[in-house]
Amino acid sequence: MDMPPADDARLTFERIADDLRQQIREEKLRPGQLLPTQSQLMQEYKASSLTVQKAIRLLRNEGWVIARQGRGTFVTRSAGFEEAFENVASDLQQQIYSGTLAPGDRLPTREVLADHYSVPLNVVTNAMALLAGNFLLRYPGELPGDEVYVGDWDDHGFATQLIHGRLVRKIRDGSLPRGTTLTVNEVADTIGGNAEAADQALTFLALEGRVKKVHRPDGVPAYAVVGGEFGTEVPVAVQPINEQDEALAAPAAREFPASAGLADLTYKLERALERIEELEERVERLEGRDAD
Repeated sequence: MDMPPADDARLTFERIADDLRQQIREEKLRPGQLLPTQSQLMQEYKASSLTVQKAIRLLRNEGWVIARQGRGTFVTRSAGFEEAFENVASDLQQQIYSGTLAPGDRLPTREVLADHYSVPLNVVTNAMALLAGNFLLRYPGELPGDEVYVGDWDDHGFATQLIHGRLVRKIRDGSLPRGTTLTVNEVADTIGGNAEAADQALTFLALEGRVKKVHRPDGVPAYAVVGGEFGTEVPVAVQPINEQDEALAAPAAREFPASAGLADLTYKLERALERIEELEERVERLEGRDAD
């Protein structure tokens, strides 16, 4: 397999994922078809085991494929599902970031949303699961049902995501132009949440290259906006859900915590580590160019 040139801005695992995604779009790989094994993909793309695993994990998190223990990884959806799923998830996400859907608001039922967006119920279910997996929505049980709510400010995971998403919007639309300095307390006072969530959101923005840490003349630590269109507003982390499987699932007896202490810590550590890995790969690629 001929990979794109080395100066391609994407990381290797992103290029592999993009190529497999395109094969699914072009129906070279069809829903239900077994994906090539990890060894085959390593040989085909001349990539390491870790790189191939990251590419497959990205596709799995986006819902393109699903892993079955002892059987392999299978294609689960087509490009049509991708477009509908992304449209619904993106629209709901933007309504939360803009405040149209305020913290604590109850969402319309899945049936109402499916009718509103003119999509299958399965698409809405997956979109809700994506946003819940990223702390923006919460609901009782393991799967989205009739009661789905926007997260609350006192939920650290939700507060961090909301602050991060709103800052990204402001950077993109020019409300926070390059060179603007922000302190943790200014962000918390302007956008909402507490200082801890604001600090976490600013840390993520720094890892993404959107801001950098500086010291203002008054000695107060701050972050300066440097712009950038890197990454996504919400990290993707969702497995595709089938309505048939959902019907068989037993409802949980307790409220699903959008951010239990351990789960919240695990999420933050995983995301920070992934960002660090990506930055290290970018540095290696740049060093390779200089050597050439």
